[in-house]
Amino acid sequence: ADTIKILNDDDVLDLFKKALPASSLLQVQTTQKEVAAQALAALKGAHSNRPGLDLIALALHGKKMSFDKVIEMINGMEDALKKEQVDDDSKKAYCAKEFDETEDRFKELAHEKERLDQEHSNLDATIKDTKEKIAALEQGIKDLDKAVAEATENRKEEHDDYVSSTAQDQAAVQILEFAKNRLAKFYQPKQYKEAPKRVLSDEEKMYSAYGGDIGTTPAPGGLAGTGVSVGFVQIKQHTVDAPPEAPKVGGYEKQKGGGVLGMIDRLINDLKTEMNEHKLEEQDAQEDYEKLMKDSSEKRASDSKAVSENESALAEAESDLSQNHDDRKANAKNNGETHSYNQDLHKSCDFLMDNYDTRKSARTEELEALDKAKSVLSGADVAFVQTQRKGGKFMA
Repeated sequence: ADTIKILNDDDVLDLFKKALPASSLLQVQTTQKEVAAQALAALKGAHSNRPGLDLIALALHGKKMSFDKVIEMINGMEDALKKEQVDDDSKKAYCAKEFDETEDRFKELAHEKERLDQEHSNLDATIKDTKEKIAALEQGIKDLDKAVAEATENRKEEHDDYVSSTAQDQAAVQILEFAKNRLAKFYQPKQYKEAPKRVLSDEEKMYSAYGGDIGTTPAPGGLAGTGVSVGFVQIKQHTVDAPPEAPKVGGYEKQKGGGVLGMIDRLINDLKTEMNEHKLEEQDAQEDYEKLMKDSSEKRASDSKAVSENESALAEAESDLSQNHDDRKANAKNNGETHSYNQDLHKSCDFLMDNYDTRKSARTEELEALDKAKSVLSGADVAFVQTQRKGGKFMA
C-alpha cells in the first residue's frame, strides 16, 4: 500500500513522464484481476470455512472495494485470530490447572472421608467400651456396698455373740469363785472371805446412833442368791440335783476338800483362758473388719472417681461423634459439589482440550494464508501494479 502511494505521488509521476517512455509505464507484470485471483488462491490454501475469510474473498471478487480496504479487513482478521489463539492458550492453561486442582481435591476428600470413617469407627468402639466400663464400675460399687453391709451385719452379730459369751463366762467365773469361797469356809477357813458388810450412809449412822433400827443387811440377789448377774444375757436354767448326804463316820474329812477346790480352780482357769482366746479373736476380727472398711472405702472412692472420669470421657466421645457426623455430611456435600463442578469443567473444557492442537494448526494456516494474501495485495510479488490508469495515477 505504501509503495502504491509512493508511485502515485504527483512529483514521482512527473518524474516518470520525463524519464521513462510511455510504453514502459503501460507495461505491467500483472493486472488487478490477476492480483485478486492470487490473493484468493492464497486464502483458499487455508482450507477454512471461517465466515471472516469468506467476507474477504467476497470483497476480492468485487470491483468496488480497493485493495487497501481488503488489507484492512485482513489485518482485522489476523488480529481476531491472534486474540482467539491467546484466548485458547489462556483457557487451556486454566482448564489444565483446574483439572489438576479438582483431581487433588478429589484425593483430599477421599483421604478425609477415609479418616472420618476410621474416626467414626474408633469413636463407636470407644463409646461402647466406656459404657461397659461405667456399667461394670457401678455394678462393682453396688456389690461392694452390699458386701460391706453384710460384713457390718456379721461383725455386729459376732460382737454381740462375743459380748454375750464374755458376760456368761464372767458370770460363771464369779459364781465359781463364790462357790469356792463358800467351800473354803468349811475346808480352808483361813482362805474364807467374809461378805462385805453393809456400808451405812450418814443418815443411817445418825439414825442408828439414836437407837433407830436400820434393819439387817439384805440378802444378796443375782443368780441363786450369789449376787452375780449376767446383765442382759439370758442364761439357760439347769436343774441341779441335791448333793448327797455327808457320811456319818468320823465327820467330814476337811483335807479332802482340796480336790473340789482344785477342780473349781481348773474350771475358773479354763473359763479365763477361753475368755482370753475370745478376746483375741474379737480383736483380730475387729481389726480385719476395720481394714475391710478402710479398703472398701478407698476402693469405693477410687471406683467412683473412675466412674466420673469415664462419664466425662463418654461425654467427650459422644460430642466428638456428633462433630464427626457433621464432618462426614460436610465431606459428602463437598464431594458432590466437586463432582458437579468437575462435570461443568469438562463441559467447558473438553472440546478445547481435545481440539486445541487442531484449532491451533488451522488458525496457523489461516494466518499464513491471510499473510500471503496481504503480501500479494501489498505488492510483495510484483514490481509495479498498474491495472488501470486514470488521471495519470497508478490505481490499486
